[in-house]
Amino acid sequence: MMPSALTIIGACPTFDDAMTNDKYIEEIKTSAIRSERHGFSAMLVYSDHQQFDPWLAASHLMSFTKNISPLVAVQPLYTHPFTVAKLVASLSLIYDRPVHLNFISGGFPHDLEAFCDKNSHDQRYERVGQYGEIVRNLLSTKRPLTYHGTHYQVDGLHLKLAARMNPDCAPIFTVSGSSPAGMAVARRLGARAIEYLRPANHYDGITRPEGIQYGTRLGIVSRATTGDAWAVARSRYPDDELGQEVRQYYTRVSDSVWVKELGLEVVIPEGHPYWLGPYRNNQASCPFLVGSREDVARELVGYFKMGLRTFLVDDPPTDEDALEIQSVFAMAEEEFAGR
Repeated sequence: MMPSALTIIGACPTFDDAMTNDKYIEEIKTSAIRSERHGFSAMLVYSDHQQFDPWLAASHLMSFTKNISPLVAVQPLYTHPFTVAKLVASLSLIYDRPVHLNFISGGFPHDLEAFCDKNSHDQRYERVGQYGEIVRNLLSTKRPLTYHGTHYQVDGLHLKLAARMNPDCAPIFTVSGSSPAGMAVARRLGARAIEYLRPANHYDGITRPEGIQYGTRLGIVSRATTGDAWAVARSRYPDDELGQEVRQYYTRVSDSVWVKELGLEVVIPEGHPYWLGPYRNNQASCPFLVGSREDVARELVGYFKMGLRTFLVDDPPTDEDALEIQSVFAMAEEEFAGR
């Protein structure tokens, strides 16, 4: 059986207090054009209390690109599922391309506390499951929807706009798959389960449930030689004691399974490309692969062998980095096909 197509998803730059509004808007444009030029199919658009509205950011990045789609992070506490489905349909009709959805159950603890959200980890995933079912049904069913769940109820709700959507604009759904509750929602929604993984060889001999599409999130810094790649990575992500303290705090207070798992010690052989430095310094939210193109491609092949075909990559800061990412995935695909 031939493997399914590879999906490479970049990331929208994040907004912080040190940025001017104009600079951030320009960074979205630059990053989107770069990602499209180098073959990425989508860009993750973040959503939390500090970020610009993700739907406005999504519309902005679509306005000056031709093919790339947004993968909009959707938090049930922010928006009713009908509104999300209507936004997906509206943007798809305007730009004639898909608008993908990344369903998030949690977020920063203080953000949840501000909403007085007392649901447990698994209850939040149950809410995401119901939320996603309503969105999926509104976008795919041409008749009025009646749905009665513990978190959401609708009666005869109809999104007529959805019937106008091009079939090629059907959205991809993603959800964190690092916990049993998240994996159950991925299966329920037909979503791609995105995991935050250890090196591929840590999963040798482990059988993964069938019927689920798997993906992972990571950063990549590759160059012609291992030394060059590590020089760039360590210059770009230097040790940061304050950042480490912040990361340790979030690890303590979060109930996220992947946050806890990445906070554990892991033994990495000398010379292996897997690196948690940017994550532990609170400079990134995922592991990195750092090394020569051949070393990084070899590790990607290990993930391909596990069944992963969707990769959310940390936003490449330069055209050179975007080209390197494009190159190592092409090398990995060629090696994997040859096997």
